[in-house]
Amino acid sequence: MPDLERAVSEIDRSPAFQIASFDARCAIELAEVVRKAFDKGDKKSGSKAGWNEVKYDRQIAMIAKVYGAEALYTDDRNQSTFAEEIGLKVLHTWDLELPSDYAQASLDLGKQE
Repeated sequence: MPDLERAVSEIDRSPAFQIASFDARCAIELAEVVRKAFDKGDKKSGSKAGWNEVKYDRQIAMIAKVYGAEALYTDDRNQSTFAEEIGLKVLHTWDLELPSDYAQASLDLGKQE
């Protein structure tokens, strides 16, 4: 079982992370986006995900936008689409460089005939 207190403490001390909540400003900005989607007749903006997933994905992306994140790291297709629609830069794990210590070494398979 992970040590959750230790994990939260590490995140709190790191300059790379900021814990942010879905506050009133986030809610107001997201409400405007959702209103526009309803006005277009598709509250999920084309997403095939369930409504609860769409709502959570949008909340996460809006928190990132409101708090000025430089990028949103996600491999979730629906979340990526929404984040890009609201102007966030999206990075996926496959976009990240793999440190050479973790890269697969070349295999010497000998001469192939």
